[in-house]
Amino acid sequence: MIKIGINGFGRIGRALFRINLLHKKYKIVAINEIDPDIDNMAYLLKYDSTYGKLFNNKISREGDFLVVDDEKIKVYHEKIIKDVDWASHNVDVIIDSSGVFENVIGGKYITNNKTVKKVVVTHSPKSDIDLTLMIGVNEKEYLKDIHNVISSSICDANAVTPFFHLINSRFGIEIGEVTTLHPWLSYQNVLDGNLRSVSSPGHFWNDYALGRNSTVSLIPKDTSLVSAMQKVIPGVEDIVDAMSFRTPTAIVSAADGSFYLKTKTDIKEVIECIKAYEIEYPGVLQLDNKSLVSIDYMANENAAILDARWLKVLNGRLLKFVLWYDNEWGYAKRTYNIIEYILK
Repeated sequence: MIKIGINGFGRIGRALFRINLLHKKYKIVAINEIDPDIDNMAYLLKYDSTYGKLFNNKISREGDFLVVDDEKIKVYHEKIIKDVDWASHNVDVIIDSSGVFENVIGGKYITNNKTVKKVVVTHSPKSDIDLTLMIGVNEKEYLKDIHNVISSSICDANAVTPFFHLINSRFGIEIGEVTTLHPWLSYQNVLDGNLRSVSSPGHFWNDYALGRNSTVSLIPKDTSLVSAMQKVIPGVEDIVDAMSFRTPTAIVSAADGSFYLKTKTDIKEVIECIKAYEIEYPGVLQLDNKSLVSIDYMANENAAILDARWLKVLNGRLLKFVLWYDNEWGYAKRTYNIIEYILK
């Protein structure tokens, strides 16, 4: 069984761990987390305010090990990623879910770790990545002997990019606009305060609105959606613009947008195109016409769910769409699937 090491045991790291408990495709043998309290790591894995309690798994701590169903997982607390002894656990793949760009610089993962074959980074670094990979978009660009440090991009891009790619490939997109609605994140304030977040000192903004209470307002902000898409589909920055709102909700994002098409079409042809894509790339886009709200898509493992109620074509050219996506669980499952793909 492929052996996995996880660097960073926050929201995405724990979601990946829980997903593996469900699918059981890999053996997680080591975790690096700068928080030295392993008992708290065990507690946060077992009890989750969003996804609920783990009832079927025994979670405990024994010395420097996290114990899950009698499986002992070594826990490190290294600030510098290369200082973790991944090789002693024969780690094949490192999942870096820390979100810390400094870990990526200069291939620090693989230094002195001869067993590590691949690294998957769960954010979109500016450099030092061999390939940003999205199943259903650019997976054929992956070259196993060249691409060793791979980015799984960001949740918003994983949701929007496959749909953009599908529609652009079939009909052409002349211009587009997307607004994402993203739940609060841990670095935001729960009371009005300074822009420099106490919980995450590296995050600060020039817009005073982003220092406001995140639990009571929609907060408009810039988004890195398009720049993340650009790494997978060059040229998209010239035709798509985007903005975002932080929402006073805990989980599940949405993307509301419109694409002006180069080729005239109708809703029937668009739906047929989507259904064919669903079959070719299961788990990427799901078409749904049920009368649901955001929380109903919690723990949905698709990259995005297309809400058929709001899918419209106006005058044959303007395509209106709404996407739902679990910004933690759905995104973590994309990362999980990338590992499966690159190790085939």
